[in-house]
Amino acid sequence: MKDRKDNPNIQILLLLSIILSIAVITGAAFYYSRPLKTPDNTAAVSPSGILVPQNENPGLFFDVKGFSNSGGFYIFLPCGADTGHLTFYSTDESGLPLQRFTHDFSDGSFDMNGTEVFALKSSLPSVNISIAPSQPSLDEIEGSEDHSKSTRGSFELYEPDGNVTREAVTLRGRGNTSWTEDKKSYQAELAKPKDLLSMGRAEKWVLLANASDHSLLRNEVFLSLAREMGLKYTPELRQTDLFINGEYRGCYSLCTRVEKGRDRVDIDNNDYLYRIGMDKDSYSFFLYDDESKKGTEEYSKIYGEVRDCRDRAVIDRAAPYLQTAVNELYDPGSDLSGIDLDSLCRYYWLQEFSKTTDPTLRSVYLYRKSDEDLMYFGPAWDYDRTTGIIEMPFREEDYLWPNGWTAREQDYYKSLFKNPVFTDMVYITYEKYDLGSIFLKASEELPERIENIRQSAEMNFIRWDVLNREENNKIAEVYGDTSYESHLKWLSEWLKMRAEWIEEELEKETDH
Repeated sequence: MKDRKDNPNIQILLLLSIILSIAVITGAAFYYSRPLKTPDNTAAVSPSGILVPQNENPGLFFDVKGFSNSGGFYIFLPCGADTGHLTFYSTDESGLPLQRFTHDFSDGSFDMNGTEVFALKSSLPSVNISIAPSQPSLDEIEGSEDHSKSTRGSFELYEPDGNVTREAVTLRGRGNTSWTEDKKSYQAELAKPKDLLSMGRAEKWVLLANASDHSLLRNEVFLSLAREMGLKYTPELRQTDLFINGEYRGCYSLCTRVEKGRDRVDIDNNDYLYRIGMDKDSYSFFLYDDESKKGTEEYSKIYGEVRDCRDRAVIDRAAPYLQTAVNELYDPGSDLSGIDLDSLCRYYWLQEFSKTTDPTLRSVYLYRKSDEDLMYFGPAWDYDRTTGIIEMPFREEDYLWPNGWTAREQDYYKSLFKNPVFTDMVYITYEKYDLGSIFLKASEELPERIENIRQSAEMNFIRWDVLNREENNKIAEVYGDTSYESHLKWLSEWLKMRAEWIEEELEKETDH
C-alpha cells in the first residue's frame, strides 16, 4: 500500500484544504476590517459620542465607547491596543456612526471638526464585562440598594503580555457607605473558578472602586502591610482598568474575597469564618458585650455572621463561640485564653497605624480553629477610609492628622487596654516583629506603587471629576490644592509621620 503522503488524491485534498483555509482567513480579515456604514451627509449633525470598533483596530478585543466632558472627547483604551494607528467613528445620540477617522495619537490629540479628541491607555491589565442584552442593565444593578439585583454576561481579563482569560459571569453591586458614590464597586462571580493574575483560583472576585480614596492606593498599601506583618489569609489585590460594555469605568482594584477556600481562608470544614459589625440587616445574630446584659437594652449593638452560611443549624452551632470571644474582649479581667493573642495584637497594630475609621465594628473578620479551640483575628479588609482621609466629627479623636491614638479608644480595644494580659503582649508584639520598621516601609514602597498606577489614575480622574470635592478640604488646607499629586504627597508624608509618632510615643510609654 502506498504511503498516504504519496497518494496523489490525498495531496490534492490537502492542497484544497490549505487554499480553502487561506480563503476563509482572507475573507474573514476582509469582513472584520470592513468599515462601518456612515450617512452621506453628516455636516449638520453634532457628534454625541465616539466608537472605536474592534474589527478595525488590531490588538483591540472589544468595541470601545468614548467619553466626553468640557475638555473634549476621550478614548480610553485597554492594554494591548495601539494608539499609533487608531480608527474611530463619531456617533449620534443613539450610538450610530456618523464619520470615520484614522489618527496617530502618538503624535498628539486630534481635531474632530472643532472638538479635540484624546486617546489614553495604561499598562495595567484590563477587565471588560459585557452584559448580555436580555439581562438587567448596569443602571438597574446600581439602582439596587441591597445588591439583590444581579446581571449576567461575559468576563474578559486582558494582560499586558497578551494572556486572555474569559468566563461567564454574574455581576452585582457591593459595599455599604461606598455604594452611595457614583463610582461603585462590584462583585463578579465567575461560572468556573479561575486563577486571575496569580491570585489563586476562585469563582467570586471583588472589583473595588476606591471611590472615596483619591490616591487609589490605600487598600493596596494596607493589605500589603498586613501580609508584611504576618496576618494570615490577607486578600490579594491587583490594579486594573475596568470597562463595562466597552465603556471605561475607571481604575479598579481586582481583589480576592474574604471567604473559606483552598486559596483563600484555608481552614477546615468544622472551623468557622466570622464577620462582626454594626449593620443589623447584613448579619444573622446578635452579640452582647456582656452576657449579663442579655435581654436588656444596655448591650452594645453588635452583630455577627458566619461567612457565606445560611444554614440556621450551623449558625446556631457557631454563634456561641464568637459570643464567648467577644465577652473576653470586653472583660478587662479576662485571661484571653480563648483568643490567639498574637493575631489579636498584630491586627490591633494594623488598625491603629492606619487610623481606620472602623477599627472594631465593620468589616472585621475572625476565624475559629476547632482543633486548637482558639479564635484568630483576620483576615484584614477595607482600608479606603484611613490615613487622614476623613473627619469623624462625632468622635473626640482626630482622624486627620498622623498623631494620636484612635483604635485604642474604641469599643473592645478600650477594655483591652485595661487588661494587663493584652497590654503586655501588644508591646511585646511591636518589638518582636519590628513593626516600627515595617510601618516606615509602607511610605518607602509608595513611589513604586504610584509609578505602577499613574497612567491609570490620570484616566480615572478624567472619567470621574472628584478631586475638587469639598471633602478634600484637608488636602487643600495643607498643600493649597486638591490635585492627584497632592493626594499622593499627603498619603506618603502621613504614613511616614504616623510611623515616627508611634515610635516616639512607645518610647515614652515604655520608659515609664
